[in-house]
Amino acid sequence: MKRNIKITYLLSYLKHSWFWIGIWVFYYLRFTDYAGIGLIETVMIGTMSLSEIPTGAIGDLFGKRVTLFIGFFMESAGNFIMAFAPNFNVLVLSVIIMSFGGSMYSGTSEALAYDSLKQIGKERNYNKVTANSQSFQWIAVTLTGIIGGLLYKINPSYPFIASGIFFFIGALLCLLIHEPRIDTEKFSIRNFINQNKIGLRSLFINSEVKRLTLFLAAIGAIIVLSWEMLDGILGMEFGYDPLGLSVLSAVLFLAAAGASQLTAFLHERFGASKAIIFLAIITIVTFLVSPIAGLIIGGLSLILRSAVQTIIVNLTSVVINENVESKYRATALSSFNMFKNLPYVLSAYLLGSLMDTITARNFAFVLGVLLGTLLLINSIRTKNTSKRYAKM
Repeated sequence: MKRNIKITYLLSYLKHSWFWIGIWVFYYLRFTDYAGIGLIETVMIGTMSLSEIPTGAIGDLFGKRVTLFIGFFMESAGNFIMAFAPNFNVLVLSVIIMSFGGSMYSGTSEALAYDSLKQIGKERNYNKVTANSQSFQWIAVTLTGIIGGLLYKINPSYPFIASGIFFFIGALLCLLIHEPRIDTEKFSIRNFINQNKIGLRSLFINSEVKRLTLFLAAIGAIIVLSWEMLDGILGMEFGYDPLGLSVLSAVLFLAAAGASQLTAFLHERFGASKAIIFLAIITIVTFLVSPIAGLIIGGLSLILRSAVQTIIVNLTSVVINENVESKYRATALSSFNMFKNLPYVLSAYLLGSLMDTITARNFAFVLGVLLGTLLLINSIRTKNTSKRYAKM
């Protein structure tokens, strides 16, 4: 079982060997425009959300080793198909295959690590194992992202071929996994539906929790849009070439990893809600400067936004944990993530079309104004709630 943990670390590195992380916008634009990118993003997140049910069932039927093998093999195949895609339709097909494969990995790797530790009586080390896996993840994204920019200059298909090779190595590595005898998770469609019902209900259990949920989900939806599509396009509009954007993407991930360590300090010093509002104000500023930003200011705004938004995501988890009963927390967080992703899934194509019309720079400015309005509305509602409780 100890070998499983070592394999988990290697799989974490291979899973995040995204040689294309800095060049994907440039590559997609060879086939489509911003609206098309929005459509691809919709397909990606929609596929990952919908495939949670069948991938959970596959995990129960065939075990974690086979599930992870299928996941890595599909992501390898998807990357190779994308590398040689002749048109937009094949590009979308490759995204569907990769997204389904990604769902196979999601949750299964963590379950493998926990069950392997539990079998040898060391489940208390799970947090350490998770932290180590995340370190391998950040290292992989940073190194492969920079190398991918160099590969793209040689041939636009090379970053996807490189990722395909690394994922294929991951698939072979999965065959060395020893299936744990202990299985702490059993999947069923009924349980999946019931858990999400309970999770959603706990997020709206009273008026105050409902207000917090809607407020945090709105901010979360903006962060999803920023991370998934806007920031990559902005990098290109700020004047970065494929190699420059690859290096910048690596810096963004490093900034996010470093900033994440500030979560506990900000929570203890200011409280989660106040810290989120303060960080959201910084996010607004980074959006508002976009129309006039060039290489330096634009790059710094992206780095700063990546850092503060990572902390916001962490603190959002803290707020939900503080306002939801312990037995419902995991389910509530899962339901919240689905809830905040929904606006992006439904509107990514339209938002991409809007960027085609007004540019991503100006769209970022509009997003900053929208986020500022959201903070103002929340401030007014919070004051009204406080006055109402003061009269009671």
